[in-house]
Amino acid sequence: MTRSSLLILMVLFFGMPAFAMIRTLPFPELVQKAEVIIIASVDTQQVVSPADAKIPETSTFVKIEKILKGTIEADKPLQFNTPGSKDFVVRDRPRFPIPGERVVLFLVKNEEGSWRILNGVQGLWPVESGSDKTLGMGFNYSIKQIEEELAR
Repeated sequence: MTRSSLLILMVLFFGMPAFAMIRTLPFPELVQKAEVIIIASVDTQQVVSPADAKIPETSTFVKIEKILKGTIEADKPLQFNTPGSKDFVVRDRPRFPIPGERVVLFLVKNEEGSWRILNGVQGLWPVESGSDKTLGMGFNYSIKQIEEELAR
């Protein structure tokens, strides 16, 4: 009985990381599934959760600089609420860079009709300051590669 209990515990223990992994989409599928792909600059950020919240929530407004795919009102800023803050990082969740920095966003509409980031952290690529080099989960790609994939 003890051995079988130990074996079950080991299987559960070693199997847990598989449940926690992000299911990433292949690059072509990420581009194809996104209803809208934009390059935007982070405008403002503010922690919006109550002081007694276990996990803070940050509201980020972005201004659209360029639309790579889809139709969206370019003159309206977009708002995203994400878990975490500058001092409280939530792993494997989208995290916007500081105001003034740029991002590539892969977006889809949610049930309420507002935009959400496709596939969580995979759908938000920070852009290196002063360049067009994509970072985060987009570090192996570029804006040019997104445009080439869209042209196919």
